Amino acid sequence: MAKQTILHLMNEVTECSISRIVTNLVTHLDPERYTWHVGGVSRLDDMAHTFEDLGVRVVDFSELAKTQGGLWRSLRSYIVDHDVAIVHSHSVRTRLVAAGAIMGLGGVRHLTTEHLLYRPNDRRGGHIYALLDRISLYVPDRVVTVSEGMYHEIAAMPMMDVKRLTAIQNAIDCDAFYLPGERQTTREELRLGPESQVIGYTGRITSVKGLDTMIEAFASVLPDHPHARLMIVGEGAARPGLRTLAGELGISEAVIWTGFRQDIPRLLAAMDVFVQPSSNEGLSLSILEAMAAGKPVVITDVGGAREVVSDRETGLLVSPGSARALAQSISGLLADPSYRAALASAARQSITRRFGAGRMAEDYEQVYSAWLSPPSERKVPHEDLVEKA
Repeated sequence: MAKQTILHLMNEVTECSISRIVTNLVTHLDPERYTWHVGGVSRLDDMAHTFEDLGVRVVDFSELAKTQGGLWRSLRSYIVDHDVAIVHSHSVRTRLVAAGAIMGLGGVRHLTTEHLLYRPNDRRGGHIYALLDRISLYVPDRVVTVSEGMYHEIAAMPMMDVKRLTAIQNAIDCDAFYLPGERQTTREELRLGPESQVIGYTGRITSVKGLDTMIEAFASVLPDHPHARLMIVGEGAARPGLRTLAGELGISEAVIWTGFRQDIPRLLAAMDVFVQPSSNEGLSLSILEAMAAGKPVVITDVGGAREVVSDRETGLLVSPGSARALAQSISGLLADPSYRAALASAARQSITRRFGAGRMAEDYEQVYSAWLSPPSERKVPHEDLVEKA
């Protein structure tokens, strides 16, 4: 069978959860079967070089659009010129752009992954964006949701054809995040003493991540645990306001802002407790990474949280927006090293068993194969993958 070309379409080709998912697909699926292309409709950054090192062709459609009469036209020409079989979009904008670009092109299929089903309060202009998000899900040939809960929520939308839906839970390269040997050196680099108890977060610094709640909770934890430190890893538009909040609460000296970092496994090794305080999630890679690193996690009960964490067995679940509940859970873990260790061990075992990148790649392989295999070999996946997820 000839190699098939798959184009992953993103808003920006940057270091983010979407890029990490695509990287896992590229590295785990048969290179003799697929040719991989990755396109950004807004911009590229250094992540483009990472993909190129893997043999992926990377294209900046925002630049092509300047000389080829617009985004849709440049994308359409690229799809035709490179014999793209599947356009795999990863956002509301790329979903709509892809739909327009392939209109009337026979044989080109459109798959989208819904990473986060937006709510009106998730971002500025949220009501309009949330509406566009849902409308755009009716456009592609197939929709992959990153959690079972999201699958059922989308399936309940008016006139949604559930045969177009597939649930494939996110997954990671678990071993890459377990670096206990890096704990001491990383903590020394961060000027953390042996007595320091580090509460950590990794990810985008945006309003939907609920970091204001985490900072408020930490302010309540610090008086009883004066050696505690809060480490926030990442960048985003909400950072200046959060730094102001930390100052107003008088805890600035105990908060570490690392900025954007690419050595996430080393930073996880330095942590004692991982916190994910989001108000909305799909199925967070950051949580999977922290659990794979052998860290006890305190996360809000949103999105696919219960698909990952069994409360009080492999982590702690708290209500979103409750600084008090978050503070109580964090304080309880800081005060009980043996419980922290038990949760951490159970978390790592659970993630390694259930959320390896190979499993995710196999599930996407079934979706791709349903279109690319000869008719006699095709299998249309939807309910079978939901049951497996």
